[in-house]
Amino acid sequence: MNIIKLILIKAVGLYLACFGNEAMQTQLITWDKTEISTVLKPDESFAKATFKTHNNGNSIVRINEASSDSNAIKTIIRKRIINPRESTSIEVIFLAEGKEAGLYHNKIEVTFEGHEEPLATLHYMVKIPKLINCEPGILIWGEDNFNDTQQVNLVLDDCFVKALRAIDYDQNIYQISLKSDKFNSSKYTLKIKPISKSRPYCSSIKIRAVKSKSEEIQESVFLFNSYKPVN
Repeated sequence: MNIIKLILIKAVGLYLACFGNEAMQTQLITWDKTEISTVLKPDESFAKATFKTHNNGNSIVRINEASSDSNAIKTIIRKRIINPRESTSIEVIFLAEGKEAGLYHNKIEVTFEGHEEPLATLHYMVKIPKLINCEPGILIWGEDNFNDTQQVNLVLDDCFVKALRAIDYDQNIYQISLKSDKFNSSKYTLKIKPISKSRPYCSSIKIRAVKSKSEEIQESVFLFNSYKPVN
């Protein structure tokens, strides 16, 4: 029993020696917040957030690095050396160029001098809105459904889109009906009915809408016909 107690005491001592300093340091360095969420506006090419940290201890601390695995993230450390009872901030910039609509969860690890492992992980969630969302975005007609009417659910982002302007399509080939949702004016149902047996392999429907600044935006629904009936 004494041998077991001795082993346990040594194990606890070893844990405190290895991890106690980092645990204590984590408590002395605090953050106003470690998670920030934002929605990128349609006319913006980047989003920015500021994370503020405080040194509540009695010793000077230094931020070595604030890094992310994402190539869309850039960081700016406003002041690397933080004196006791002082603060600094880290600016995180999300570059949206080439990014599709969706939610991007970016993680930024902050490493301090004297610590190999990061003492903090910051989370910056950026949503790039889909201004015109068409589900599905592709319709396919084959031998089994050659004359069938198909449906597309259309949703406009009511935060940034003012109104639906027009739907452009080949009226010699398709007949399209538009029905608005009873409870949500930004939702519509498109029904696409083929009216011609002679159709191109690939064509499209263009959905045109107006943004809040009266600028026009477009989204396409692609139509494929993989079957040609024998005359």
